Amino acid sequence: GAMAISKASKTLFVVGSLLSLAAIFSIIVGMVVGNAARIIDWKAAGQSSFTLTVSGDHCGFSLYMKRGGDCDKVYSNTVIKGPEGKSSEGFIGGGDIDFYKDCKIDDTSEMEKEDDLMVLGHFYIPEKSGTKNSLTGDYKVRSSANLWAMDVCELGEAVRGIMAMLVLIALAVALIVIGLILCCVGCCCLQSGKGGQ
Repeated sequence: GAMAISKASKTLFVVGSLLSLAAIFSIIVGMVVGNAARIIDWKAAGQSSFTLTVSGDHCGFSLYMKRGGDCDKVYSNTVIKGPEGKSSEGFIGGGDIDFYKDCKIDDTSEMEKEDDLMVLGHFYIPEKSGTKNSLTGDYKVRSSANLWAMDVCELGEAVRGIMAMLVLIALAVALIVIGLILCCVGCCCLQSGKGGQ
């Protein structure tokens, strides 16, 4: 005849199955979060002259150029002007913004490899006098080569998104392991229940 399944075995199977479903859901959410985090928009792409607008607190920008170009020469011929008519400590309205040279290739960056780019340099947004707030307005970039600009703040958000994805995947793995253990214990309860009949 049909074997009766004990209440304990049923409970273990149901809980184990639910944990496995939660794990699958966590993996799907983790992948969506991770993929969304990888999408970083270029604020300028392939232009030698462009404007970057800062409207609130801001981290700064990284500028990129095509690989194979003379990075030192392009760096020397790149100028960034701050917002007209606004001044702060160490910055006169419309004046040059400090631009820091990087001139490096990052082969771990999919974005850089996809677009065949290298980091030219980066600049920070000056703070308004006496505050910790960014100096808002238009920052004008002019160079001898076509450049790409990335918002450094978005890069930080992307890293946080990828870390969230990794945490969700670790949680999913833990849920799968616990779910499988509970299903195995349920099988053992079935076996011991058979022996007792």
